Amino acid sequence: MSPVYPVTGIKAGVTGTTVPLRLEVDTWYPGQTPEHLIQNNLFIWALRFLQERDPDHKLSFFQIAGIHGMPYQPWDEDTDAITANEGYCTHDSLLFPSWHRPYMLLYEQVLYEIMVKQVIPQLPEDKQQEWTDAAATWRLPYWDWAQKRTREGQDETLYDVPLITKQPRISVIDLKDGVTVFYIDNPMYKFTMPDEERMGCFGISDIQDTDANNNITTIPAQATSRWATYEPESDTVSTQWTEGTVRNSLITSTLNGHPWYGRGIDNVPLAEMVYRLYVHDYIASYTQFATTKFRTSPDYDPGSPAAYLNLEYIHNNIHNWTGGFDKYVGHMAEPAVAAYDPIFWMHHANVDRQFALWQGISLLDPTKNWFESRNEQLEDDGNWYIRTGDLDTPSTPLAPFHKDAEGNYYTSDDVRDIHKLGYTYPELQPWLDKYKDTHGNFDASLYVADIKAMIKAIYSPGEIGAPTEISSIPRSLTSPLGQPDFNKDIIVNVTYNRFALNGIPYTIYFFLGAPFSPPSYSDPLHTHPQHVGFIYTFSNPIHRNRAAPGCGNCRRKALTDTKSRAQVPITGALIARHPAIHNGNLPHGIHELPSLESDTVGEYLEKHLHWSIRSHTGSDIDIPEEAPFVEISVYHRNAKFDDVGNAARYERVERATRSKPGGYRSVTA
Repeated sequence: MSPVYPVTGIKAGVTGTTVPLRLEVDTWYPGQTPEHLIQNNLFIWALRFLQERDPDHKLSFFQIAGIHGMPYQPWDEDTDAITANEGYCTHDSLLFPSWHRPYMLLYEQVLYEIMVKQVIPQLPEDKQQEWTDAAATWRLPYWDWAQKRTREGQDETLYDVPLITKQPRISVIDLKDGVTVFYIDNPMYKFTMPDEERMGCFGISDIQDTDANNNITTIPAQATSRWATYEPESDTVSTQWTEGTVRNSLITSTLNGHPWYGRGIDNVPLAEMVYRLYVHDYIASYTQFATTKFRTSPDYDPGSPAAYLNLEYIHNNIHNWTGGFDKYVGHMAEPAVAAYDPIFWMHHANVDRQFALWQGISLLDPTKNWFESRNEQLEDDGNWYIRTGDLDTPSTPLAPFHKDAEGNYYTSDDVRDIHKLGYTYPELQPWLDKYKDTHGNFDASLYVADIKAMIKAIYSPGEIGAPTEISSIPRSLTSPLGQPDFNKDIIVNVTYNRFALNGIPYTIYFFLGAPFSPPSYSDPLHTHPQHVGFIYTFSNPIHRNRAAPGCGNCRRKALTDTKSRAQVPITGALIARHPAIHNGNLPHGIHELPSLESDTVGEYLEKHLHWSIRSHTGSDIDIPEEAPFVEISVYHRNAKFDDVGNAARYERVERATRSKPGGYRSVTA
C-alpha cells in the first residue's frame, strides 16, 4: 500500500493558548484589513491551483470532492481491502457531523500546503514573509446561511450566498510582483475539470429522473459544478441537459430560477430553526441534534415532538437552495456530486460551526453533547468501512481520513475538540479574559452563558415569538381585539421515506392559504406567496444492480424503508396572519387568523394548511392513500418554544392534517 496522507490540521498560527479563527466569509472577503486582503489572494490562488491538479492526483480537487460520493472509489486506502461501488456515505447517520469534520480539515490543510509550497514561492522575496505570516492565521471561512445580509442597492436584508461566489471573474494580485491586480476565472464560482476533461471519463455519471408519465430528465453531473445550462429538446418527451452548451439566455434563466435570486425565501424561518437547535431541552440529546435518522424500534420513545428538528435536515435544505429547484439543478442538490461545487466547503464549515456551538453550550453537561451511552447510539446501514448493523459509537472509524502516517483512522472522539485540530470559531474562544473568574481561572459557566447569548443575538426570533424574517413585530401591540396572546408555538413534524422515489430527491412544500394545484403555478413552488417552509430529502438515486456505481449505504436504506424526520415551525407565519399584524395587507389567497388558541388554529389549519411534493427535477408527486411515504403531524403548545420554564406540553392538532394525503391518522381500536 502506498503511504497514506495524514490529516493533522494546520499547525501554523497555533500558540500555547490560542488557535486561529474560521471567519464568516462575508466579514473576511473582500478584505478589510491588510492581513485579510492577503489571505483572500492566498485562498483564491490556492483553490485555483488545487482545481487545476490532474484528477488522478490524490490531493486534487476532483479526488477530494469525490470522497463525498461519485465516483465511489477508494481514497487513500488499500483497494484490495475494500469493495467498489459502496462509498463513504454518512448521511442520515449519527456520524454525520463528526465524519464531515476531518473532511473539512483535509480540504483546509491541502489548501494551506498549496499556499506555502506553490503560491508564496512565486512572490518576490520581499513579499514572502508577510504572506507567510498571513497564511499561518488563515483558516477555511464559513458561510453562515442563517444570517441575512445587506447588499448594495437593496433596501432590505436578505439571505444570500457569499459575495466571493457571485461573479465568474475575480480580482487577484499578480504573484510575479505582488502588487498588480488583474482578473482570473473565479474558482469559487464553479469548478471546471482541468484541460476541459469530461467528468464522465473519471467515473461521474449523469443522474436521471423519470416521472409518472415516463418523461426523463437528466441532471448533468458530468458538466460544471454550478447551475447547469438547460436546453429542452423540441419534439420529444425527454428534457435533456446539454453538457458544455453555452447559451446566454438559458444561463440567465437558470440564475433567475435559482432561489437565492428569486423571491419567497423570507417565508422560511431559517434563523429561527437554527436558534431552536440550541434552546435548552428543545433538542434534548445529541442523537436528536445530529441526524435526520428516525429510530423505529418499538421500545423507542422519541421524546417531545420538538425533537424532530435537527442539524442535518437544515443542512439538507441548504443543499437544495444552492443546488437549485425543479429543472434548474446543479451539483449542490445531489449528494453524489455536491462537493464538486466550491460553495460546498464553506457551507459545511458552517455545519461544523453549528456542531461546535452545540458542543459549546453543552459543555457543562457532557453526557448530552456526545453519544457514549448505548441509548444514544444507532445502528449503521453500512458502507466501505462499517458493517451493516454495527452501532455507531464515538470510536467508530471515520474512513478514509487517517490521523497519522501509520494509517490509523480518525474517530469521533479524536475530533471532539476543535481547538486540538488547530482552529475555532468567533463564538468559541475560551482563552478570552471575559471567561476568567476573580482568580484568573477559566470559568466554564461564564463561557457557556456567553455562547448562548451570542447565539440568541444572531438567530433568535422577535420579542414576542414571531421570527423577524416573517414580519417586524413591535414589543407593544394594541388592536380592537385587545392584546393578542402570541405566546404559543405551532410546529409541523414529518417522517418521510428518503428513498420512496427510488432515491430521486424530492421536496415537501408547505403552504398556508387557499388550496391550489401545483401544476397551475408556473414558477418554482418556493416562490408561491403561501409558501411557509419545505423539507428536502437530499437522497441518492438507487442503483439496484450492485455492479453499477452507487452508494451502498443508500441501497440498504432503500431496502429497509428507512424513515427520516424533520420539522417546519409555522408560528411566525400564523402570527403574520393575525389582524394585529397584517393591517389588512394579506395577499390574495391568504386568510386571516383571529387567534393562536389551539381550537382556532386547528380549525384554520384544517382549511388552509396544505402541502405538495415535487421531485427536484420538476415532477409533481402524488402521495398514495395506502402506505403513504410521508406522515405529517401538527403540534400546538401554550407557550413559546424558548419558554423553558413553562410546563406546557405539545399537543397534537389532529384536525389540521386529517383526511389529507400523508396526514397523521390516529389509530383506533
